[in-house]
Amino acid sequence: MTLPTAPLRRARCAAVGVVTGALAVLAHTDADGHLPDAGLVVSLVALLTWATTGFARHELTPSRLLVVVGGGQLAMHLMLSLAASRHVHEPDPSRMVASHVVATALTVAVLAVAERTVLALARAVASVLPRRHVPLPASAPLVVATPARVPTAIVFLDVLSWRGPPAEQV
Repeated sequence: MTLPTAPLRRARCAAVGVVTGALAVLAHTDADGHLPDAGLVVSLVALLTWATTGFARHELTPSRLLVVVGGGQLAMHLMLSLAASRHVHEPDPSRMVASHVVATALTVAVLAVAERTVLALARAVASVLPRRHVPLPASAPLVVATPARVPTAIVFLDVLSWRGPPAEQV
């Protein structure tokens, strides 16, 4: 199955990374009650977005999305938990797991529909656009007609002078 051009593939994976990272932060904040540092959030979302571009060559099916989004949620949770050492109280683990599972399920559902829609739209637009002309492959070797007699010596009849350098310079 052919996929759209590289910029569209990168944009799709960037959207997956940004949505996954943003919802992981929201799920973690919902269960914990504390919003992490903005610089940490931006850098983690950028790192997650970069990591998802490895999937740009493949269509993001729901099972692939579940792996990418679930792994992203887990990675973001671990990084945010490590960075949240300043909190005095421990969050409820069941609430944290439920929050991340709901965020993962919603993200996979929305992105699977978006992936199908974007690819269908890209294929529809590509079918309407003119295609490049591809030359047909050669079916026989190219034959070039050559004369039967080839002159063996070339005679320059236009030479009018046998002049060389002046005698003084020799």
